[in-house]
Amino acid sequence: MSGVIFFLVLIILYFSLNIFINDRSSRHSNKFIEKIIHRTFLHKIFKATKQGWIITSFTSSKTIDKLSNLDVKKNKWFTISNEENSGVADPFLFKKQEIYYLFFEYEYHKSLNKGADIAYAISNDGLNWDYKSKILQEKFHQSFPYVFEQDNEVYMLPESYQSNEVRLYKAVGFPNNWTLDAILHDGNEFADTIFLEKESVFYWFTTNLETDELLLFYSNGFKEKWIEHPKSPISKSIHNNRNAGAILLENNKIYRVAQDGSKGYGSGINLYEINNLTKDSFKEVKIKAPLFFKTEGKFKDAIHHLSIIREENFDIIAIDGANFGVKNITIK
Repeated sequence: MSGVIFFLVLIILYFSLNIFINDRSSRHSNKFIEKIIHRTFLHKIFKATKQGWIITSFTSSKTIDKLSNLDVKKNKWFTISNEENSGVADPFLFKKQEIYYLFFEYEYHKSLNKGADIAYAISNDGLNWDYKSKILQEKFHQSFPYVFEQDNEVYMLPESYQSNEVRLYKAVGFPNNWTLDAILHDGNEFADTIFLEKESVFYWFTTNLETDELLLFYSNGFKEKWIEHPKSPISKSIHNNRNAGAILLENNKIYRVAQDGSKGYGSGINLYEINNLTKDSFKEVKIKAPLFFKTEGKFKDAIHHLSIIREENFDIIAIDGANFGVKNITIK
C-alpha cells in the first residue's frame, strides 16, 4: 500500500511541477528546479529538459526598418525532437523551383561532445517546415550556413572557425550533396562571413574571433585572393562586430544586420545601412538599434540571426531565438 501511495505522490509531483514550469518558463529559467532534481533522489526518476535555440518564419509587407519583436511573437516555431538535438539556429532562407529551403545550424547536446552540423528543412509556403536531414558534417563545429547562388551554381559559406579556414562549399546534388570547392582564406578564426558584390568587386565582411574585430576584405573575383580593405577593421564594438545574416537589399539601399552582444551573447539584432563602399572607402550608419531584442517567451535569453526572401508583394522572414530555461521534466 505504501508503494502505491509513493507512486501517486510522484505522479502528482510530476504533473504539478510541469504545470508550474510551463507557467514560469517564458519569464524565468527555472534553474532551481533543475538543482532540486540533480541534488536529490529525484534525479533517479526525473530528467529536466532544457530549452534551446529555435527558429520561426513569418511574412511581412513592412520595410526592414519597421520590423520589430511584435512580428515575431505570434508565429509557429520550428524545432527538432530527437535525443541528440539541443536546438536549431542561424536560419538562412533559399528558394529554388518554387520550394522554400531553410538551412540552419544543427546543435547537439553538450553531453555528446560534438560540434554543430548543418541541416535543412523544406516548405511549400515558407512558414511550415518539414525537417529533412543533416547535409554537412565535419570534425569541427559549423554554423551560419550562408547559402546563395553565384554564376548559376549554389554555394554555401558556413562558419568554420575551428578549422582556421573560410571554406566554400558547392552543391553537387542540391540540396543534399555538397563538396568543398575552395578555401577563400586561411590562418585565422574567422566567423559569420558574408559578401557583397558591387561593380564587379567582391567585399567580404567577417569577424576575427581572436580579436573580436569586424574585418573588411575585397577581391577582384569570387574566388580570388582577399585583400584587406584600408578601412579594416571596421568595428571593434560589441554592438555590431559580428554579422547577423546576409547583406539585405531594399529600395536601392544596402543593409547589414549585426549581432548586439552588449547585454550578453545574442541580446539583439541591430540594423545598419552601408552608404559608401569602394576599394578605398567604407561607411555605414545606424538605422535601428535594436531592430530585435531578447525579451521574454521563446526569445527570453537570446535572438541573433535574420534572413529574408523577397517575394512580389511581401517578404518571408526567418529569425532565431532562445530560452535556455527548464521547459519541463520527463520520467526516465
